[in-house]
Amino acid sequence: MDKSKALRTASLGGSILAAITASLCCIGPLLAVALGAGGLAASAVFEKWRPVFLGITLALLALAWYLTYRKPKAACEPGSACAAKPAAKWNKAVLWIATVFVWVTAAFPSLSSAVLSAARPGADTCCAPSAVSDGNFAVLRVKIPGMDCAACALNIQAVLKKQAGVTQARVSFDAKEAVVQYDATKISPEKIIAAIDETGFKAEPAMRTGH
Repeated sequence: MDKSKALRTASLGGSILAAITASLCCIGPLLAVALGAGGLAASAVFEKWRPVFLGITLALLALAWYLTYRKPKAACEPGSACAAKPAAKWNKAVLWIATVFVWVTAAFPSLSSAVLSAARPGADTCCAPSAVSDGNFAVLRVKIPGMDCAACALNIQAVLKKQAGVTQARVSFDAKEAVVQYDATKISPEKIIAAIDETGFKAEPAMRTGH
């Protein structure tokens, strides 16, 4: 493999890896929900570095395009054998496929939010859980300003529902808010907030009602 081909392959592979890393802030939480795993605290870390990884993605992808479509040093007449080399056509096909994959992956946070909103109409509207008559129950409303996509809200909601004593939990990405109904004899507001913090997103108490 010549140096140019090796560099092209490395730049394509690097751009794909960088794009995936840039979107782990939302890919991770969505996988956690699908697999029934706990919250992915590292997702918030990946969000901080997302602009850097996106920059690396674009730079490597641009390099791959340059190396693939640059004019060869030796002249090659149109229609000649060298102009129609199967390897050259294959390289271009791989580049286009990789480019589409990179762009879809890089846009995953926005795409996932749109898809989840369409699949769950009205689910992102954050409102207080239904009231209960038992005096042991209370409702805690907290702000989660660090959420960067709907997948994060879905993951935090799944984590909250697993907490012993939590009867209902609704997390809104649009409102950057969570509303949790809980049994005050089984779990405290501090533990609920700690559960949210463990996902990597800082919760800010807004209001508590009830017992």
